[in-house]
Amino acid sequence: MDRVSFYKADVTELEKNLLENVIESKLLTVGPFVYRFEEAILKFLNAPYFLATSSGTSALHIAIKVMGWGENDEVIISPMVHIGVPNILLIENVGMKMVDIDPENLSLDPNKVREVIKRDYVNSEEGLKNKETGRLLKGIVIYHLYGIPASMEEFLEIKEEFNLKVIEACWESFGSKYIINGNSLMTGVASDVGVFSFTRYGQINVGEGGGLVFKTEDEYKKADMLRYHGIPKEYIEYQTIMGGFNYNLDELSSAVGVGQMIRINEMLGKRNAVYEMYEKGLSDIGELKLINGRKDTETAWYSVVVQLDRKIDRSKLIQILMNRGIPTKVFYPVIFRLNLYDNLIRNTHLEELNIADSVASSVLSLPFYGDLTESEVVYVSSVLKDALRNSI
Repeated sequence: MDRVSFYKADVTELEKNLLENVIESKLLTVGPFVYRFEEAILKFLNAPYFLATSSGTSALHIAIKVMGWGENDEVIISPMVHIGVPNILLIENVGMKMVDIDPENLSLDPNKVREVIKRDYVNSEEGLKNKETGRLLKGIVIYHLYGIPASMEEFLEIKEEFNLKVIEACWESFGSKYIINGNSLMTGVASDVGVFSFTRYGQINVGEGGGLVFKTEDEYKKADMLRYHGIPKEYIEYQTIMGGFNYNLDELSSAVGVGQMIRINEMLGKRNAVYEMYEKGLSDIGELKLINGRKDTETAWYSVVVQLDRKIDRSKLIQILMNRGIPTKVFYPVIFRLNLYDNLIRNTHLEELNIADSVASSVLSLPFYGDLTESEVVYVSSVLKDALRNSI
């Protein structure tokens, strides 16, 4: 078999025709398609307010600004997230307190978060203050890894108990659902801000794009101004109200997004079917475990990930698979193993992050997209089975 692609965008004649409409209109930015895309997302998520942005990273940047987090503040994050999360926090001088993950859903462990808050923070006139750093704890960033929803109901309780803000980074979980107070909700709508990415490996892939869900009109309007240089959407005389960025989503990307939202249920169904093929193909391989979602949630899969037995040489396995035409990725190394974030180790009890460290050193992401064929999945599974015998 020829080389298997790690991912391919799910685009059809529908998206092509919509792109042609944009070209013919000669409106490549600030046109009707961005609004159509926003409306489609809003309806799908059943959210109060949605704002499209140029990327998931820019969406997170806006969210942090709207929350008012900055210097002398800090937030709790998982050590196993996309690098874009700590990078934006670093840019805004927001401190990061890492807490270990739940081995079931691989997101932050709410029980450990509560323990850390009670142990490492003290009440002050300004709020909860870190005993070591002196920074004020302002919130929690929840990252739904691989599309698997975190334990949001418990985090909402923590939010209320300690008067914190919660941002959901839904970069990998568009279409996933959790249960809140007995209701099934899309990830991103239960927290203060939900942040989305529509690029590359995601359920929706417009090239580059993202967006935010807000609960209040005031926050939505502030985010809208931050999206374009602090300029109000409705103005007669050109005016800037606050500092801002150029984080607009363009019309071409939006047109692709409109087409994909028309087909969203079909697309999610195809991805789920491929995941089920992998379940069947990998079921009898004892040296690995396929990462699954929790039974009380619904996962829209971002990637197919296996956790390898500790005796497996992952680097050797990756090379063997590559030689057989199968590309793989490691999502993600823990933050404190990256050179840029060595300084985080000083204020971190590394022995308390052993679950994330162990998982990150043993996971491997396999080729995954909606148009992956059954024969390709069978090939990947069989080659993986053979390769494992030579990777011990």
